[in-house]
Amino acid sequence: MERTYTVDELFGAIRRRWKWMAIVAGTVFALAAIVIAKLPNEYRARALAMAEPLQPHQDLVVPVISTTLGEKVKNVRAQVYSRQLMSSAIEELGLYPKERQKDGMDAAVEALRLDTEVHAEGDDAFSITVRSKDPVLAAKTANRLAELFIEGNLQVRAAQVARTRDVISQQLTQMRGELSKAERRIAEFKSAHNDTLPELNESRMREREQYVKLIEGEEAWVKTSQNRIDMVGVTPFAKDTEVGRFSEQYDTLRAKLGAARTSLTPDHPDVAALSREVATAKAQLDQAEARAAANDLETRRMKEAISRGKKQIVEYQTRIAQIDKLMAAAPLTAAGLAEIDRDADMIKAKVQSLVSKKAEAEITADLEAKNGPAEFRVLESASAPALPAAPNRPQALLLALLAALVIGAAVAAAQELSDRTLRTEEEASALQLPVLATVPRLAVAGSGRVLSLPAYRSEQG
Repeated sequence: MERTYTVDELFGAIRRRWKWMAIVAGTVFALAAIVIAKLPNEYRARALAMAEPLQPHQDLVVPVISTTLGEKVKNVRAQVYSRQLMSSAIEELGLYPKERQKDGMDAAVEALRLDTEVHAEGDDAFSITVRSKDPVLAAKTANRLAELFIEGNLQVRAAQVARTRDVISQQLTQMRGELSKAERRIAEFKSAHNDTLPELNESRMREREQYVKLIEGEEAWVKTSQNRIDMVGVTPFAKDTEVGRFSEQYDTLRAKLGAARTSLTPDHPDVAALSREVATAKAQLDQAEARAAANDLETRRMKEAISRGKKQIVEYQTRIAQIDKLMAAAPLTAAGLAEIDRDADMIKAKVQSLVSKKAEAEITADLEAKNGPAEFRVLESASAPALPAAPNRPQALLLALLAALVIGAAVAAAQELSDRTLRTEEEASALQLPVLATVPRLAVAGSGRVLSLPAYRSEQG
């Protein structure tokens, strides 16, 4: 038969079983109180540090390491929990000797990690909290972890700055070598294309103009010489007419003089007149021959001058053609040279940028070396706590009391459920058994029972 309880019946069951509840709850609470009393005290020490960034004027120095404060605080936990930092603190302070002796340094480091908490405090501060059974040792450990973190951070930053500066120096050396190679390529290209360099075009244009003027002068001289030859060829004193005429006249007069001398005396007037005419003809012939010789010499000189002029003109024209060819090749040379110059200019720009970065890195390294210790500083050193942080004995005792009451109530409930005593007429009627006799109500002092009879299950009928 399943039994249900009303509120009054529940309170009645509590009243009937209060002794058992008290005994069980008291025993549990006493045992819990003994255990809580024997729990060791745990102390917590807290050190507070702040990250203050180095902020030189941006117009003067560009920071080499651009780490934001948020990133710094996020990295604090990983740095504090690092094995090197914690093992240093363990060795210096002699922490966890049992763990070190049993399982080595790794076990001690893991224990210190479990006893250490790192939290961000705002945007630029962080706290290191250490738990320990010894308040003085907890404070020393928290302070030493903060100090080791600051020292390690400064060393890391100094190494980063030095490494950055070294990398920039290496790149600068490499780029300077590439710049030297580029300059050598430019010099070799100019040497190989010395005749077609674009900067020579202006001088070549002036040279070409000079050759054009020389050709014009030679052509004018050839024309003048040809005109002179033409003038000599049409003069009435030309050799084929004047010399022949005077020669024929001279021969005729000589023949007449010879004939006259054969028939006349030397003193004859006709002989004397012919002799004078022959002398005059001879003088005229000599003058004509002299003029013909001079004209012939002048003609030869003019022809030679014309030949030299034409030859010089051809040479000048050849040189002009060469100049035109060199000037026509200049654009291709300029394009090739421009490509090499462009590469060299890019390398020069990189070299100048690296030189500037190197100077900035050196200035930043000097500033950080001088101001680095102020970047991380301890705002509040940990002090030995006067009161333990754990365990919270009042709270534990309260929880133990509640647990004891719950356990006592559970024991009472178990007893109540296992008790098959009939306490009401309804419970007796529920058995559906015939009534053999009735018994008057019997009141027992200190008991809430109406009738103490064995309980029968319905199935036993």
